[in-house]
Amino acid sequence: MSKPPPSPPSLAELRQEIDSIDSQVHSLLMQRGDIIDRLIRVKKTQEVGSAFRPAREADMMRRLVQRHRGILPLDTVESIWRVIISTFTYVQAPFSVHADVSVGESMMRDSARFHFG
Repeated sequence: MSKPPPSPPSLAELRQEIDSIDSQVHSLLMQRGDIIDRLIRVKKTQEVGSAFRPAREADMMRRLVQRHRGILPLDTVESIWRVIISTFTYVQAPFSVHADVSVGESMMRDSARFHFG
């Protein structure tokens, strides 16, 4: 005699799983912030130069693309990551972005937003 298939999870159970993941994501972002805070202190004593590291950022994005799977569109994940990267870069060394809008404001604005959050 075979067992009946397990019943699907309830909406409440699925929402609880989502809330748990959201909490973990937030905890990880705070952990990242703690590490950036330590990194700032180390850089003040060991390194000079810009907080921007384009090669490191490109490497991070390549690894992100390689491991991505699932229904969340890759461009959405890239946008979220860009916000995370640019925010923590700004925390390390505040910056402003000036864009030449002579070729069209929306194109330049969108490009600057993608790269700098």
